Amino acid sequence: MSERGKSLWTERIKVRWGDMDSLGHVNNTEYFRYMEQARISWFDAHGLAMLDNGCGPVIVRGTCNFIKPITYPATVAVSMYLARRGDKSFTVDHDLYLDGEPAMKFADGEVVVVWIDHARGVSLPLPPALIKLIS
Repeated sequence: MSERGKSLWTERIKVRWGDMDSLGHVNNTEYFRYMEQARISWFDAHGLAMLDNGCGPVIVRGTCNFIKPITYPATVAVSMYLARRGDKSFTVDHDLYLDGEPAMKFADGEVVVVWIDHARGVSLPLPPALIKLIS
């Protein structure tokens, strides 16, 4: 994880009973889904289309450090921070913690988002509206 950059968004997500696995805690794949949902909500809240004329964001790398298990019932807060911005990509750090208690951190993660033309399979410069939002 890099040093925290600009705070972008915090999403609150209620843990569903079905998010847990047979070991009685939230399955590790759900942590990635929580981070994904935070990013999608952030895009939606700022009017950024996930697919605009065949172009949009893709995740080219994602990591998660599992610190402590999440169990039902809980509300997870997923905070997003800008770690780096390039011409065609940006990196987002995530913290997952118990809502209202940032010291109760469950996990942290990082994703690299690249803007691409899906039909041609090539990366593109980040859209101006996104650049304005993260600058």
